[in-house]
Amino acid sequence: MSESKDRQRILFDTSAIRACMCYLRNRTDKNLERVLSLPGSKLAYRHHLWSSISSKLTIEEFWKKELDGIVWNDELEDSVEALVNYLMGREQTEWLGEVLRYLPEGHVFNSTVFLIGGYDNIVYGEDVALNLNFKQFHADHREVVYYLIHEMAHAGYFRYRRMPELGKIRTLHDLLDVVKLLTHLEGMGVISPFNLRIREGGLLANDYKVLLNENERNARIHDYFTVLSKLESAANRELRDGDHQILGSMSAGPKRLWYIAGGYMAQRIEEQRGTLTLQNIVKQGPEEFFRTYREIENPLSL
Repeated sequence: MSESKDRQRILFDTSAIRACMCYLRNRTDKNLERVLSLPGSKLAYRHHLWSSISSKLTIEEFWKKELDGIVWNDELEDSVEALVNYLMGREQTEWLGEVLRYLPEGHVFNSTVFLIGGYDNIVYGEDVALNLNFKQFHADHREVVYYLIHEMAHAGYFRYRRMPELGKIRTLHDLLDVVKLLTHLEGMGVISPFNLRIREGGLLANDYKVLLNENERNARIHDYFTVLSKLESAANRELRDGDHQILGSMSAGPKRLWYIAGGYMAQRIEEQRGTLTLQNIVKQGPEEFFRTYREIENPLSL
């Protein structure tokens, strides 16, 4: 693994967060144009178009909407600057091994991490964006590293398969495939920083509190597989109005079902079959992820 660490190409780009802070201080058209011109801002907008499916927002409308809700003050700027310094001050060796632990042996990144000033923490292709206005980062600076590990796990995952085309979902079978892929994706994102979080006591994120609470965890896993079983039983019918809402219910609060279920499935596979098996399943894909987990236990009996 040490040899592969030496070959990694992971660049950090702070231009978008600098431009966002400049715009928030002085909301002129010129400063907004600077935000829109930067690759991190463009990456976030492309992710928005991918995830929103029917969005008609231009990049200018998108970023104005994202930034209009942020109130600038000296405290915010100082806190963002402290986050940038904290993240850039962490040695790559402190966190990269946590990502590589769950990727196929010999994986080499060619990724850019864009630091942005709004929207979300996301992956698009093999590049990542971290939103430094995310409140959790300001509450505990370690969270920015944990989320970096999570998103880099996604960037690694997408080396081995394409991001799903959400706009081309036509049947429940298509939707089922997307749900399984994104469950596998998020499961690997959740497990990747788990060991570091446990070692450092960094358990601010609610997903990990749930995973450590057996009763609540099992209830959510049961909810997840109840929904999944319904999709599997009707997989051949055409998509109906409202079916896309399943993606929202799986990903959004308060239950965040595919984060909890995916993270738990990854844990159980590692416990029962070993880390190498979990690494190899990243190449094999979500069907193998589900098949291997279901060989271990019946989730509806938890």
